[in-house]
Amino acid sequence: MLKCKVSKKYDFGNEITGYDGSHIWKKLHDTVNQIECNYCKGKGIKLMKGLHDSVNTHLGKKKQYPKDFDFLLNHVIWSDKR
Repeated sequence: MLKCKVSKKYDFGNEITGYDGSHIWKKLHDTVNQIECNYCKGKGIKLMKGLHDSVNTHLGKKKQYPKDFDFLLNHVIWSDKR
């Protein structure tokens, strides 16, 4: 189980855990890239990049894929209305 020491960085309101989860994110991105249906894979890649940016933004990091972040947001809003 992951044990993080969370501290508040109040100047930006971000949570800093000190944990490097890059190896986990790599596994998640690699898994999405294995989706066999090209249509679903394309959506999955965009959603995963958007989710990754969402977490990074929460940690005070810069978005790497702003269009995919917006795609994720719109997809969640659209899904909630169905």
